[in-house]
Amino acid sequence: MRGYDINRPVVVEVDCSKEIGELPHLWNSIGYDEINWTYSARGREVFKKLGEEVIEQPYYVRNHNTFTSGNTQAYPAGGSTNVYREDAQGNPIYNWETIDKVYDVFVANGFRALIELGFLPFDLVPPSEAESAEFRPGQDLGKEPYEGGKWKLPPKDYKKWEALVEAFVTHLVDRYGEYDVKDWYLELWNEPDIPNYWRGTVQEYCKLYDHSVAGATRAFPDIKIGGPATTGNGQEFLRAFLQHCTQGTNYVTGRKGTRLDFISFHTKGANFSPRRSYGQPVETNSPSLLKMMTEIHRNVEVMAQFPELKGLPVFVDECDPAVGTIYGIYDNSNFNFNNTEYYPAFVAALVGQIMELNRRVAMPVTMITHWAFYFEAKRIFEGNRALYTNENIAAPIVAGLKMLGGLGTRQVELTSSGARSVFEPGYTPQTTVFDGLAAINDAPDGRTSVTVLVWNHVDDWTLEGQKQVSLRIKALPFQPGELVRVRHWRIDGEHSNAYAEWVRQGRPEEPDWEQLERLTASEKLALLEEPLKQAVSQDGSLWLDFTLPAHGLSLIDIEQFEFEVKDISDRFYNDAYGNY
Repeated sequence: MRGYDINRPVVVEVDCSKEIGELPHLWNSIGYDEINWTYSARGREVFKKLGEEVIEQPYYVRNHNTFTSGNTQAYPAGGSTNVYREDAQGNPIYNWETIDKVYDVFVANGFRALIELGFLPFDLVPPSEAESAEFRPGQDLGKEPYEGGKWKLPPKDYKKWEALVEAFVTHLVDRYGEYDVKDWYLELWNEPDIPNYWRGTVQEYCKLYDHSVAGATRAFPDIKIGGPATTGNGQEFLRAFLQHCTQGTNYVTGRKGTRLDFISFHTKGANFSPRRSYGQPVETNSPSLLKMMTEIHRNVEVMAQFPELKGLPVFVDECDPAVGTIYGIYDNSNFNFNNTEYYPAFVAALVGQIMELNRRVAMPVTMITHWAFYFEAKRIFEGNRALYTNENIAAPIVAGLKMLGGLGTRQVELTSSGARSVFEPGYTPQTTVFDGLAAINDAPDGRTSVTVLVWNHVDDWTLEGQKQVSLRIKALPFQPGELVRVRHWRIDGEHSNAYAEWVRQGRPEEPDWEQLERLTASEKLALLEEPLKQAVSQDGSLWLDFTLPAHGLSLIDIEQFEFEVKDISDRFYNDAYGNY
């Protein structure tokens, strides 16, 4: 591990009198391929834990394989629902049994669905498609031709696809009601700009989109539908799609344009090579904020070329530090960052960079999706990009999402001497990005609090060290001399970190119940120190000094006490720091 300069302190100032507006909680979305794990015993427990302990507002959940055919048994990067098949005469038979289990879990735990319409059901595969040249029926085992890629094809009959979408949306409304479903989103396919997911043309995708819109809106006019969920480098496909939606001829109506309720694309911070090293040593590599922000900027600039779309929500609905949820430390050791405090620090820094970019572009990002859930049949702390490891022990990213969710609702100005834009000249993987967000929250009980989140991020996950921080919060919404409670929550190598505890235990492959108990305790968002009683200074400010390690996060919460402070004259009072 390499160190970096810690001698120059970072000065962070928060001015509560300068409100920016509502703080958008744009991180409130997760997604995953393995749709059937949603309703497994572990999956239900994960959703229950997230719903009770993490989410501060409804999260959206995006899944692959909503329409995929199969045995309805998920596996890493796969799953199926069998919602569609045809009888001997070619008539459709719809089966919602499996898909109902999925959305029932979402609804029961306060989540909303971002439903990916895909992939192609087996009985809609074009009959002209020959068997895979690599597969010999009756001889080879493993993936059948359908699993090997036929789900990536355009349908044999676009009208049957349209009818499937209509029947699907009708069922959603019947089961969950218009009130819930009007806040859900439908998105056609996943990453259609690459053959890994789509083996048609951009024109065939646009045709499928038009038929999807026709079926969905006929079933429920208030449904929200969009796309195209292209990759970070898919600007040409994105441009062609937006051109079709705004100016092209609709394949269903024959008229100009197609309804579009949101626009989506993806970005990843790294593509480690090789992803799987088969035991060979690999070169150290790290995710890149610059790569992700460059891709985000390029995509929103394409959207800006269509001014009639201004105001539409923009979803980066796969927004992750590295490609490949199924890969872990036994494939490439660089994936270990998923286990550590680096992951939430990276996400926080990314959120900060996106919010800064949003102030300068015509099409701001409104939501990002963490492609992370959990995995079956893996070793503990496998290093996959997941929220939970074995025994549903939370990785530090879960505490990070809770920390982000702890921010208030009214954003106020925060400036940091350590703030850096990734677009500044000279930005490198060793550049420290020390920044934050601050907000005021008005609780239903009338109590006011101020929350400040700061992060110490550097792309290079091997760097270590710490920064001295001087935090001054001005114009606090409290009376001078009023006592407040200050709580300092921390994520680092010692706090809110079950992985670090597991390492301290000697990396047991099968932790005993006492070790699991300590791991469970270590996953919780932890205080750096006992809550402090402090008094607001006469000029309405409060100062705090502390250190923050590399890849660490601090959330400072300043809240009114329940009792009223009537007299402070007989208290020992330090005017600078408000300590007693």
